[in-house]
Amino acid sequence: MTALISKAQAEFELALMQTESDSMASSDLYIWLRECGLSPEIAVRLKELVNVTQRISNKVVSIGKLIVMKLREFITAHKGLAIGTLMGAAIASLVAAIPLLGSILAPLGALLGLTIAVSGHQSDKQPTESGDGVSLLALPQNLMEIARTYFDLFIETLQAVMAELTSVKAS
Repeated sequence: MTALISKAQAEFELALMQTESDSMASSDLYIWLRECGLSPEIAVRLKELVNVTQRISNKVVSIGKLIVMKLREFITAHKGLAIGTLMGAAIASLVAAIPLLGSILAPLGALLGLTIAVSGHQSDKQPTESGDGVSLLALPQNLMEIARTYFDLFIETLQAVMAELTSVKAS
């Protein structure tokens, strides 16, 4: 799990992220989102998120751009998990949307979606084409690793922002 970082480390990390954010144009992020295969509507919505800023102390921090950049890093590092999660969520929601039977089949759709996400995670861990599939014995461990991966991303992003907010209150 991610260890807590000091205030100075968080401020330094936020400064680095802000510098990286300033060096990347919003249009570059939009192009990357489109190249990832997102529809123009979703890419435009995420581009709107990129434009969200917050004044913290005497600095303007591009919080939206930082979040999208962290997501970009995550997707680049965990392609199989990201694709598996999206496909799994899509399948689960499609199964749940079936008239009359959707509410009965929803748990099976969710299980199928979870299986796809886990297989994406396993392909990230072992990129060989062995075709072993998803092991039921390894399922709890994989689910814990997936949860840890997502929460590490969330914690890593918020620690830098929250440390900066705390330093503003202390001033």
